[in-house]
Amino acid sequence: MPARPRLFSFVAPRRTASPGPPSPTFSEVTNASAFNFGSNGPAKIITRTDLRSSLHAYDDVMAASAAYRSALLAMSKATAAFADSMERCSGLKGPAYEAGSRLQAAAGVHHLIGNLWHVLAETLDKNFEKPLRQHLDTYKTIVNERSTSYERALRERSRIIRQTEMRNMNRKERNLQSFREALTVLQRQVDELDELKAAHYQEILEHEEEVWNVVQNKVCDAHLMCSPRLHCLGLYRRSLDHGRV
Repeated sequence: MPARPRLFSFVAPRRTASPGPPSPTFSEVTNASAFNFGSNGPAKIITRTDLRSSLHAYDDVMAASAAYRSALLAMSKATAAFADSMERCSGLKGPAYEAGSRLQAAAGVHHLIGNLWHVLAETLDKNFEKPLRQHLDTYKTIVNERSTSYERALRERSRIIRQTEMRNMNRKERNLQSFREALTVLQRQVDELDELKAAHYQEILEHEEEVWNVVQNKVCDAHLMCSPRLHCLGLYRRSLDHGRV
């Protein structure tokens, strides 16, 4: 009597339950730093912690800009008050004509300086803070929506893989061909999950680069608009230093 062909079983030997995920790929809670997508993956992995740091830094920039603008407005008011005080002194009977004229000229220069502080504050508000506040709100919305969508897709893909594993493990016996087919299906599902993760982190990287390009462009724009006014401020100060007011 010929020997019966050997049958392959999907039933795994009993062993102590492992705390790790049952899937042969990363689970949805795997630390992103553990990923290695190879040469075709993103150049660097930006994790949730990195995104929180990025959002916090952006918030800090906006808060610092608002504080800077408030300081410029305060300087404008203080400079105007200083100019007014010198102008009042120039109109007194005590100062000689030359002293009175110079006090009045100095008051005029400081009125101009005060106006410059005010213009700088307005430039910062209109050309930097307002557009970036809206950009920051959009940035936060995109990060939250993308994370929610990714986690939903990740859970669904992981659930399908676990179902495939359990279905194959619960079958009593399989021949070699069926075993190979089941492994092929499982490997395809694992590859699709890894592709989802790689695409997600690539999208994050590209978006982060885009976000910070916008920020640095606004910084440069504000700097270019402020530079001529700051140059004029330097000229006024040099005129005061040399007594040509």
